[in-house]
Amino acid sequence: MYSIASLFDTNQSGTWQKISDLCNLSGMTTHSIPHFSWQTADSYQTEPLNSELQLLLKTISPFSFTTSGLGIFNNERKILFLIIVKTRVLLEIHESLWNHLTRFANNPRLYYSPTNWIPHISINLNKLNDEQFKWSLSTLLKSNLNFEFEVKKFGIIYLEQGSSGIEADFPLKGKGVS
Repeated sequence: MYSIASLFDTNQSGTWQKISDLCNLSGMTTHSIPHFSWQTADSYQTEPLNSELQLLLKTISPFSFTTSGLGIFNNERKILFLIIVKTRVLLEIHESLWNHLTRFANNPRLYYSPTNWIPHISINLNKLNDEQFKWSLSTLLKSNLNFEFEVKKFGIIYLEQGSSGIEADFPLKGKGVS
């Protein structure tokens, strides 16, 4: 599975490290690539996607976003996530990316379409057992989960059984939407 995502800083004193420390206290491991996804698909046509994405990103300036609390995707894995506050800027970026890049996606996940998209940062991707879930939920609900993140680059990331990585990354240089 591949995603077009915003990537953010992982420095030792930054926001993501604070989140990782909270999760470690609850016995849960955070995702190794701090990001939030704009679109996800089985795969992409790499060359045309990269070209179109680079053109689009020329219109997007670095931006900040905030989180506001904890959410749960209550599926088999019980995914905990930080809720990203929807803003007009985020919605406009998302719609533009979706409209321009979906044609390069093989089996795009429609829950990332503009009408269904829930902007979020998944905290765990590994399945949690009931004890881990209860402990993690209890720990995180006692914590202030209102954070601000700065986005300076996008990436194409992949997640396969047992491995994940960044296939390509692209800095934001635009003077447009921000």
